[in-house]
Amino acid sequence: MQTKQTSVVTPKCENEVSANIPEIPKAKKKKTTPPDVDISAEPISNKPTNKRSAKLESNSQPLIELGMEVICSQTKFHDALSLVSCATPAKPIHPILANALILADIETQQIHLTVTDLALTIQASFEAQVLLKGEITVPVEMLFDIVKHCPNANINLNSQTQIIQLNDEDKQTKICSLGLSDADGKYEIRGISAEEFPPIYTIDATPIPLPATVFKDGLKGAIYAISTDENKYILTGVHIQLAQEKLKFIATDGHRVAITELSILGIARKPRKQLESEEIIQFTLPGRVLKELVRNLDESVEFINLWYDSQTNRLGFAWQDIILKCQYLEGAYPDCEQLLARFSFDREVILEKAFLVKALERLAVLTDKKEKGIYLQFDGTLQQLRLSIEREFGKGDQVIAAHLPSEMSLNIQFNLKYLVEAAKAIPSTAIKIHLQQSDHPVMLVPYGDRQNPELEMSMRQFLLPLYTQNA
Repeated sequence: MQTKQTSVVTPKCENEVSANIPEIPKAKKKKTTPPDVDISAEPISNKPTNKRSAKLESNSQPLIELGMEVICSQTKFHDALSLVSCATPAKPIHPILANALILADIETQQIHLTVTDLALTIQASFEAQVLLKGEITVPVEMLFDIVKHCPNANINLNSQTQIIQLNDEDKQTKICSLGLSDADGKYEIRGISAEEFPPIYTIDATPIPLPATVFKDGLKGAIYAISTDENKYILTGVHIQLAQEKLKFIATDGHRVAITELSILGIARKPRKQLESEEIIQFTLPGRVLKELVRNLDESVEFINLWYDSQTNRLGFAWQDIILKCQYLEGAYPDCEQLLARFSFDREVILEKAFLVKALERLAVLTDKKEKGIYLQFDGTLQQLRLSIEREFGKGDQVIAAHLPSEMSLNIQFNLKYLVEAAKAIPSTAIKIHLQQSDHPVMLVPYGDRQNPELEMSMRQFLLPLYTQNA
């Protein structure tokens, strides 16, 4: 029944709807006509789409340039990175200064690593199997950490540069990367083009070969006395004087002076640049550079070549496969020897170095930031030296045997840190202390057996007292 009723009603509705049919098609035509017109206008709607697709197509297919292809030893790579990484600045002013320049030389079959902070440049080279030459810069710290954890075997290196053309700006973008692979895995490091690395300058000078042992021992005897105060600019380095027969090292921070003089005759086995009889080459090397020289001069190194250019204030050192270049400090270094010449030293005390250093190190635990002084009481009657220190939180005494004049009785106070550093720098089994009175400086010199007896060396360490205390 419901179906029949619906069928009866339907025709009536159809008649009513049919009455409105002429208006509906008109509305549909009005709504559909504008899209038809827009679609037919292809130059307007499709132009931006074609431009974007062209740009995406250009970016998705960059030009790839292959760079180096190298097989090298993990051990040699790690050692070279460890050496050059010390030149990386703590806070680089430009990202490129945090990178190492890696250059693969197919002619010499070597890899050259270079790091610089503009003031100090270090280059280390090592042998490798270079299949394709190339160069790239990558972050030193990241590269060193990866190589350090690679197994002790061969490492494969390959670099590439993606060149992307930007149509809108008519410019190119270069994306450089270095790939490393070993037996366990693969790594990729994003780098910077070698073109942005600071230029490596050359020093136009004749190399002067110096005995490495002489140079290193001279530095060790003076480097401890340099100043760490940047306001004392010229005192933050060691002043070096090179004459016809002598090599002299002078360092001071205003409270102590270290002077070491060594002979370079009779040691060198190959010809070196002959200096004029009155010519003296002198310069002041930054302490940071000298510490790297002492750290990296291996015992197997026989000679170290020195390049010195007074016109550009630059100098360089080269040994084995290592080159170090830097600028020396500008300014007049104080004449320490002339200042000390007014003091006389009539009394002498001889001590065993090991006993003195051990006693000072024990008492050093009682020092603090405010008070670092230690008293030295020389007693000729008992033939001993008493070292004493007293603070609010504790005190200590150490007595060591000494050889001194029987009538001598003298009390004097020094900075404990300065005294122990001066004692450690003396390369002998015993120390001779020259002194006069409690308000004068003391002079420490080597005595007894020396570490390198074949070297003709004169060493003098001067210390100023903290304040005087009469006996």
